[in-house]
Amino acid sequence: MNTMRLIMALAALSGRPIRLSSVAAPDDDPDSIRLHVESADQIKPGRSARAYRGIVYAAPARKLRMDILTPQAPGPYPLVLYLPGGGFVTARRAMAARQRHCVAQAGFAVASIDYRTVRDGATYLDGLADVAAALSFLRLHADHYGINPARTALWGESAGGYLAAMAATDPGSGVAAVTGSGVDAVIDVFGASHLATIADGFDPATVTAYTTTGAALPTYLLGPGRAFADHPAEVINADPASHITSETPPFLLLHGSDDRIVTPAQTARLHQALRRADVDSTRYVLQGAGHGALSSAPRIWTSTQVMAIIVNFLRSRLGVTPESDNKAST
Repeated sequence: MNTMRLIMALAALSGRPIRLSSVAAPDDDPDSIRLHVESADQIKPGRSARAYRGIVYAAPARKLRMDILTPQAPGPYPLVLYLPGGGFVTARRAMAARQRHCVAQAGFAVASIDYRTVRDGATYLDGLADVAAALSFLRLHADHYGINPARTALWGESAGGYLAAMAATDPGSGVAAVTGSGVDAVIDVFGASHLATIADGFDPATVTAYTTTGAALPTYLLGPGRAFADHPAEVINADPASHITSETPPFLLLHGSDDRIVTPAQTARLHQALRRADVDSTRYVLQGAGHGALSSAPRIWTSTQVMAIIVNFLRSRLGVTPESDNKAST
């Protein structure tokens, strides 16, 4: 069983299953790049990165752990903090292992973290606190792990994409207080923005499953027993699009045209809000792609074409060149 399917099983056991819509939602954003991906060319399983696993970075109620991958050479390397998905029900740092190794081998220190979810009785505010705690830990131990914390990006998928966007935009997230000036770049892969409309365009049963009181999404945003419709101000405050300013860092957004879990309109909403504020934002819509491994075409997301987009964005924003990558691998 792969990691994403394990997450589906854990979510179902928790009583908050992750549902796939029977229909796709349309995406008509005029300012996105439509991309047909050749998925036959796949990134190779990574073996050359230096790995540190199971590091406790915080213990707010239970021990939260991270894994760190770095190139073999001493560094220091720019930091990429990876936030896994899991429907706000679970968050497993082991996700996206091949993709994380690919980024590490390109000249970055990549840390992936567990964070609190509804299974811990947490809300998104606790998740943001965990992101800030992870960054604080990595800054404190930067010399030990060969990290340059002055150059930092957030990279999240699905629920992790939402947290990455919130952490980079919301001044209350605590990230700016930890880093001094916020992060330098954000990669948001099929993440949510306005959680109350995350299923708009899906079949009615999926909309109900995601938005009814007691479901994972309203519980993670508002706490148990509270409904989206009764707290519109809190819903807006929990939307990264509502916090964007001219100081917001550059964003790379990616979404599949056939995503049946998070409607593509979510990243389109964020992309347009970034553009209105004159923030550098690039959004790709991958034709025929679904929600990562939970789709009929999961290899799109581990293709060399898609990972080159991610690596090149990080290189341009964090100052890593192919030449320094080559030195790192020698």
